Amino acid sequence: MAKVDVLIEMKRQEREAFQLHASSLESSAQAALESEKMLADLAGYGLEVTGEFAPIPMFGEPKDLEIRGALDFKSRSPQADMVADSVVVPCRVEQSKMEDLRAREGVVVWPNSRLTLFEEGEIPHAHILGQGWESGDLFDLAGSSSGLDCRPFRPGVSLSAIRRLLGVSKFWDEGYRGQNVVVGILDEGVNGEVYPVVGGFSRPDAARQPGSASITSHGSMCAAGLLLAAPAAKIYDYPFLGVANSGGMLTMFQAVLNQRRLDGTPHLTSNSYGFVGRPSRETWPNHEVWDINHPVHRKVREVIASGAPAFFAAGNCGENCPSSVCHYSGIGPGQSIHASNSLEEVITVAAVNSRHERIGYSSQGPGNFFRQKPDLSAYSHFFGNFGPGRPGGTAQAYDNGTSAATPVAAGLGALLLNAFPELEPGRLKEVLIRSAIDIGKPGWDGHTGHGVINAAAAYNYQYREVLREMCKAFKA
Repeated sequence: MAKVDVLIEMKRQEREAFQLHASSLESSAQAALESEKMLADLAGYGLEVTGEFAPIPMFGEPKDLEIRGALDFKSRSPQADMVADSVVVPCRVEQSKMEDLRAREGVVVWPNSRLTLFEEGEIPHAHILGQGWESGDLFDLAGSSSGLDCRPFRPGVSLSAIRRLLGVSKFWDEGYRGQNVVVGILDEGVNGEVYPVVGGFSRPDAARQPGSASITSHGSMCAAGLLLAAPAAKIYDYPFLGVANSGGMLTMFQAVLNQRRLDGTPHLTSNSYGFVGRPSRETWPNHEVWDINHPVHRKVREVIASGAPAFFAAGNCGENCPSSVCHYSGIGPGQSIHASNSLEEVITVAAVNSRHERIGYSSQGPGNFFRQKPDLSAYSHFFGNFGPGRPGGTAQAYDNGTSAATPVAAGLGALLLNAFPELEPGRLKEVLIRSAIDIGKPGWDGHTGHGVINAAAAYNYQYREVLREMCKAFKA
């Protein structure tokens, strides 16, 4: 009998939910045992525990989490454990039992859909741009008018070219390079021999340990983008794409929340993946693409409510030159930004090249849940992890996709938190938006959002706000 991967959510209170989840992660056997205990009341429905994941606690709406003190998770001291309102167990169910299970009181059956990386993967090998570009005024070529870069794409550029465009020297000259900031990279894994992996998701028998990925991994590319702006930042590696589905994403975000409860880290997360396959609304009305209350979206909002901003890639299904995987999904405006990257609370990142041209595969808004998506654009198509002389070599011509743009934006987020550690997620997002370089038509648009991120402008904007608040306090 055919079985379907699902997430079973059971309405039940679990005290000391963090400790329960942590103890279940000691081994895959222990995780399976705890899941089977949770499912004991559902015998007869043909449920099969997948074994990779422990039961995942859910804490209600973010406002409930804030009331319970989750914003105290920014503290370096351990916070009190909490009571979960429900528990999610990834498992498989026989197709013939699905309707009966859905009808069971106190049980919700959610899809457990596959994820994909947001890398273009079809980039021709290209050369480094000439010395004239390196020595000239970058903004002479990086204009404010809208443009398009499609196959064959323009050549990649060096890290120094992107850093100059980004204006990171403003932070660096003040001594801020991301030190003491930890960024969680949720991906297929980061190479810890080259990149500063200091922790992450770890279990004695886990297939992937933090820092164990190949240097040619997608996660290593993301690490290079992060360090482009914030070279002194540290990385927590959450290699959930060993199991590339919603259950893996849920587990890694819960691992982030576990860590934040203990010492306030990671300070933000970078997410360069999402859903490209989507069924019809009639077949799966509560699919990740359609239902904002799916557990993966609630867990993302829980982490943001704990004080950690979440950067998400817009996706590579733009109408001009979409990725080849996009035939399973929607393409172009209003069809290509959905699921967690369309949540209002996250920071959704589109891709532009070094000339401020939108890269044609970059997904376009409006978003499915919140219409003004993407929020911002950041740079892609540079020699970071990949390219001549780079750690990953020429396995790819250069770092690409909205996958590469997103950690660049997260790196600027790390710089802001280094310089202004009091910034809450909503305020950090506002600073990035208000200081962006608007390209194309004035205001937000569905191609590049509010504009291209700029570190110098972001620093100046927030610094002026700090001075303004100090003046108000002095006058009072």
